Amino acid sequence: MNTRHSIQLQAAFAVAIAANVLAGCGKHEPAPAQGASVPVRAGTVATRPVTAAVEAVGSLHSSQEAMLASKVMGNVVEIRKRAGEPVRRGEVVIVIDSQDVTGQIAQAEGALAQARAAAALAETNLRRFEHLLSRGSASQLEFDQARFHAETARGAVAQAEGAVATARSYRNYTEIPSPFSGRVVDRMCEVGDLAAPGRPLLKVEDATHLRLHASLDAEKAAVAVPGRAVDVVVPSLGERIFRGTVAEVVPAADPATRSVLVKVDIESDPALRAGIFGRARLVTGTRQAILVPRTALRTRGGLSGVFVVEAGRSAFRLVSAVEAPGDSVEVLAGLAPGDELIVSAPSTLEVDVPVEVRP
Repeated sequence: MNTRHSIQLQAAFAVAIAANVLAGCGKHEPAPAQGASVPVRAGTVATRPVTAAVEAVGSLHSSQEAMLASKVMGNVVEIRKRAGEPVRRGEVVIVIDSQDVTGQIAQAEGALAQARAAAALAETNLRRFEHLLSRGSASQLEFDQARFHAETARGAVAQAEGAVATARSYRNYTEIPSPFSGRVVDRMCEVGDLAAPGRPLLKVEDATHLRLHASLDAEKAAVAVPGRAVDVVVPSLGERIFRGTVAEVVPAADPATRSVLVKVDIESDPALRAGIFGRARLVTGTRQAILVPRTALRTRGGLSGVFVVEAGRSAFRLVSAVEAPGDSVEVLAGLAPGDELIVSAPSTLEVDVPVEVRP
């Protein structure tokens, strides 16, 4: 049983109960006054084809966000951006104390100098034993040992050069840049804090490209196809509708909610912000529905209903209605095709009075 069918059954049940209550209260109403008929405008209730859609609800997220962290150990000495401020790609936002890195570079460069000196001595010995071997003054074993020491020294130099390059690269890690243009949304450190490798320091997001992460019933996941256009409704912005496109559908369903995650790219708009609630409407086809003018709804005793014509007299029907596009509402229960609905009447119209339908 789908959600709309369930709502209709519940609404019909509520309408039936409320109708009995209203009927009971009507026993105490005075008898209708005799007099001229009240002029009204009416129309025959009929079903109309409307767009059928399913909804996926969730929150807006930035399509690109990054948690900035340090790759070196050191104290934070400067924070150049605060939460809410814009950043450019490559702009330095946090500076880490580089004294430890400078010391590591000096150590690596000193080890490289030692390795080069040892390599130079090993090369000299190799040439010497090569010359002695050619004259028969050195054995083949002595020459092989000299060659081994020379090759080992060359490897030590290459290793030391790599250590220097790595140590120097750490100097770049003391200045943390933004990986893309956007804005700072959160700051998790203060000047003087110890930055350790992997510790989050700053969160940056691209606020110009937002994506709705919405949950959709797994049974209806087939309607969410990447590239499909959808409407995204944001209630906090006055039910504004934004154009969206299905970007990604996570194939695995959540075992707790039996739903799948649908990611929808939304058109850029300065009013949109990450974290706000939104609904994605995915059209599945058409269905038949009863639509009535919003002005036909009346409230009696705190209950919503409409006036209809029954045997030339006014009658009040309790209805369950939901919002519909334009100036109409969709009636889920309380009306049936063929009923004569009063769409315009004096505000003083009462129940069980003669009415005259006029064009």
